[in-house]
Amino acid sequence: MSYQDDKRELLKLKQGIIEESEIITEAEKPHYELHGFKRVENFFYHYKWHVIVGIFFTAVVVFFAYSLIAKEQGDMRVLLVTKSHEVTNNVTYKVKEFEQGLEKFCPDFDDNGYIHVEVYNIDLSENSSSEYMLAGVTKATSEIMFGEAQMFIVDKKGLEALTDGNFRGLINIEEMFPDCPYADGIYLSVKESPLAAAAGYMEACPEDLYIVVRDMNTVTENVDRAKKANEKALHVLRNIIDGYMEGWVDDQGRIYGVDKEG
Repeated sequence: MSYQDDKRELLKLKQGIIEESEIITEAEKPHYELHGFKRVENFFYHYKWHVIVGIFFTAVVVFFAYSLIAKEQGDMRVLLVTKSHEVTNNVTYKVKEFEQGLEKFCPDFDDNGYIHVEVYNIDLSENSSSEYMLAGVTKATSEIMFGEAQMFIVDKKGLEALTDGNFRGLINIEEMFPDCPYADGIYLSVKESPLAAAAGYMEACPEDLYIVVRDMNTVTENVDRAKKANEKALHVLRNIIDGYMEGWVDDQGRIYGVDKEG
């Protein structure tokens, strides 16, 4: 067809003489079918940030779940959760001292002759990066879900962040131990307790640092595991309040259970 024929056909379309033309058709956009690596490359180009974020969250959850399942368990596990900048800076380097202090009040629950309390430090303070804080919250959530951690050492901001301000899932230590002078509701003051002395932390210990324990009546996940861990936490809590040490320390600082034959 010539240019003039196309022009006449177009004029007929504009005037409504004809509704469609066999001469003039709208060019279809070419459709390309991607295969193999090109298809993967195109998907990643459009959704790369979704993939990266998904991989990060999956990796964090898998790592903590594997750590909980594969790691050899100690006699007891405690979470150290702080959010106040001043408290966090003070306790960050005291994890080992807290472990050794708690071990003196902890029985040899697994009867292997050696006592070990695992203290996991979770920093929720403003000076930690958002990724690190997210990892900390994920770790704490995993521990609570698996039921292994029933005792927590916290500052008040850390506890509020951990529980979203809902403290109904914690035991009232003051009601359980009415004669304890340093118990206040759900809080047991670390600084005033024998734990501070056992950890060599009496003077430097912040006022805003407390022991809290979960209430088994509110636990709905992994109940059997949580119940055993909760019994351990209450046993150690009672020893701390009574100042009763069940472990002894050798010259290298290792904590051992009481000699049952002695």
